[in-house]
Amino acid sequence: MRTRLIGLALAGLGLAVGPNLAARAEILGDYLGYRACQECHAEIVASWQKTPHAHAFAGLKRQGEEKQGIPGCVRCHVVAFEQDGGFIDMGLTPELADVQCEACHGPGKKHVEAGGDGQIVAKPDANSCRVCHTEGQDKNFDYQRKSKLVHDLAKGGKKGAK
Repeated sequence: MRTRLIGLALAGLGLAVGPNLAARAEILGDYLGYRACQECHAEIVASWQKTPHAHAFAGLKRQGEEKQGIPGCVRCHVVAFEQDGGFIDMGLTPELADVQCEACHGPGKKHVEAGGDGQIVAKPDANSCRVCHTEGQDKNFDYQRKSKLVHDLAKGGKKGAK
């Protein structure tokens, strides 16, 4: 029901289809999707696009339709599922599919509006990762090793920032 109501509201605003997909998140909440990060962090986004996080939703789809209907599964393959302004479904908020910047760093709208100053989790810690990489799902998860695979910021630099 919630999805249908939001869909009708978006259609009324002229955002249901077409090139305005990114505008949906902007209107609905503080989550913008990785393209909003790309302008200032192009190298980091390019690096992230080569990781499994950038293709997380496709990985969930390969596991079957049943998994796509389990909130606990969807939550870890998209941005901010069941949160205000977060992923709803592929029909309404496809720009928030996959484990993007905001899944770890938090909503980016205020960060973007402030010209990149603050308003973001600069260095997510192991607890942030453990929300999805639980003992049950990823028993051998090693934050020190795996965080280096996410993007260049995990290595301690600010590569890619303007």
